[in-house]
Amino acid sequence: MSALPLPLAAFQSWMQAVLVHPDGARIALQTPEVRRLVSPEDVPAVVRERGGLGAAERLQIYAGMYPLRMRDALRSDYPALAELLGERGFERLVDDYVAAHPSRSYTLARLGDHLPEFLTGWGSLRRRALLTDVARLERAGALVFDAEESEAIDAAFLGNVPAAVLPGSRLIPAAAFRLARVRPGAVGVLDAVLEGNPVPVKAGRGRIHVAYYRRDYVVLRRTLEPFDGALLASLAAGETVRSSLEDAARKFPRGVPSAEALAVRFAEWARLGFFSGVARAG
Repeated sequence: MSALPLPLAAFQSWMQAVLVHPDGARIALQTPEVRRLVSPEDVPAVVRERGGLGAAERLQIYAGMYPLRMRDALRSDYPALAELLGERGFERLVDDYVAAHPSRSYTLARLGDHLPEFLTGWGSLRRRALLTDVARLERAGALVFDAEESEAIDAAFLGNVPAAVLPGSRLIPAAAFRLARVRPGAVGVLDAVLEGNPVPVKAGRGRIHVAYYRRDYVVLRRTLEPFDGALLASLAAGETVRSSLEDAARKFPRGVPSAEALAVRFAEWARLGFFSGVARAG
């Protein structure tokens, strides 16, 4: 493609600057950023004429495909958000988001990393809370899907940790485990999209914790009871078992389970693969 002796890094920077320019390739070729890398008269040596199309025309074909690829990539990670916004609304979001956070990685799997945060300041105030929380849920699911495999802690091993030791220990979250704290309506949106029903438009009151985890290469989610959500949030943040239990009890004193019920919970969470190990506090 290129007959001009241009280092690979410079060629990649030049191509990116041309293809992502909001006014198209022809305008981009005249901008100072692009001209510093390749002068306009040298462009035909980098992108040769072919099929009756000049360099700018050929580059514009790729530039026109760029927003479509960005929309496809983000839609694959945020299908419920796309459904909630509708076609035109989602296109507008992607255009605004990519302008602020263009792709910087070899893989488009990282393109949506900042979308939940971006939504906290995008769009109408009336819809912002629900849009942000739906994105947080879908981002958590995507991270669990992409996470590396890690050995899950064995429930029997967890049960054999001495009672005097466990409260002062920390449970290490598995790589394929995420918690999201969101408004209830966000869960309703995901459920509605999965079931093919009309999506809710209200965020709902309060916050709930939703756990994402992976079993047999399938990403699953579970909406947690208030005490359980607070307990897992503290554990995932690196607090000891004792301090996590105390924190959850302070927040939800009426929801504190018995010691037997807690043991069942910890065993179930271990079985589901929430934790990968136990570390002594030190």
